[in-house]
Amino acid sequence: ENRTVLAASCAAITSVLSGFPFDSVKTRMQTHHYNSILDCVKITYREEGARGFFRGMIPPLVTVSAIKSVAFSVYEGSKHRFRQYPGLDGKSLGSLALLASLSGATSGAFIAVLSCPLELVKIQRQLEQMMAKETAAGIAGAPPAATSSNSWTAARQIVRRKGIFGLWSGLRCHTIRETLGTSIYFGTYETVKRGLSGNQSNGSSSPVTHFMSGGICGVLSWLIVFPVDLVKSRLQKDVMMTEPRFKTIRACAA
Repeated sequence: ENRTVLAASCAAITSVLSGFPFDSVKTRMQTHHYNSILDCVKITYREEGARGFFRGMIPPLVTVSAIKSVAFSVYEGSKHRFRQYPGLDGKSLGSLALLASLSGATSGAFIAVLSCPLELVKIQRQLEQMMAKETAAGIAGAPPAATSSNSWTAARQIVRRKGIFGLWSGLRCHTIRETLGTSIYFGTYETVKRGLSGNQSNGSSSPVTHFMSGGICGVLSWLIVFPVDLVKSRLQKDVMMTEPRFKTIRACAA
């Protein structure tokens, strides 16, 4: 179990370092209009430089090991408990898929409470320069001019305007994303890994098998949860606005 947690932590740090620029572009395209991904990249680089792609990276980079360690610990603990119920022993492929999906959903729902403030601050940092332009342009409902120079300052500004619980703005949508996404992720990963290993419950898996399983489950989970992530990003972007465009998840999704 400790090896699993250590491996997950290392993988998470590597993922943040390599994937954060893509996440930044994703958030910008979800909340503002661009003609294409390349258009978003060009405008971001022209207006903010390379730093614009890494704005808000420090909180997830610093905390990702702890978050992933807790997530995998909850996942493994949930699997151990769920195995006691009929049909969830994990011996058959169907039983394994259900066991991993339920355990993943439990882990995702638990970790959402811890990761929501980090996600909110990250989005505020990623978009702060763009929202400052909206303020300067006099766009209705735009937030006060951004003054944060780091993620800690951004978090304090949210608390000052919205109270301590303002850090959990968008928690409902964030929980849906994490619960659904983590359920699909682990359910697919365990099932594909077992399938590629010849459906042997105790057989060892090659690095290629782990690589293929991780790639497939990552793509599938994001394909399904992306609409939820889009709504979450737009709701959390509006947190600091004086007149939020969207009051509820339904209003944002409509």
